[in-house]
Amino acid sequence: MRGTSPIAAAIVRALLVRGAGDANAVSLDSVADAIGASPVTLSDIEAIFDELEKAGHRIENEPKNPPAALKQVLATVRSFSALSGRRPTVLEIAKHSGLDVSEVRFAMLYARVLVR
Repeated sequence: MRGTSPIAAAIVRALLVRGAGDANAVSLDSVADAIGASPVTLSDIEAIFDELEKAGHRIENEPKNPPAALKQVLATVRSFSALSGRRPTVLEIAKHSGLDVSEVRFAMLYARVLVR
């Protein structure tokens, strides 16, 4: 990983160690999770992708189904609100819906786009 920043190199190592995806694929969500709040630059992100590809992995976007996720989020919000008398947080929606936080946020963003 010559020429790769220490942050990018550490992220690549973490992804390769944890097996971020199937044998030949690494999801963009896995890369984003590994980056977390690290101060990466565009060059670092490109280096991460390059190093993963050199290691024989392809970078893939996980398929999303916004309408199904939104339906699940809305059903969760309705039932949670009926039981608790308040609106749930994103974390509570994720916990009660079975979706992860990024899927909940994606569904909420999708809803905002629909109402425009």
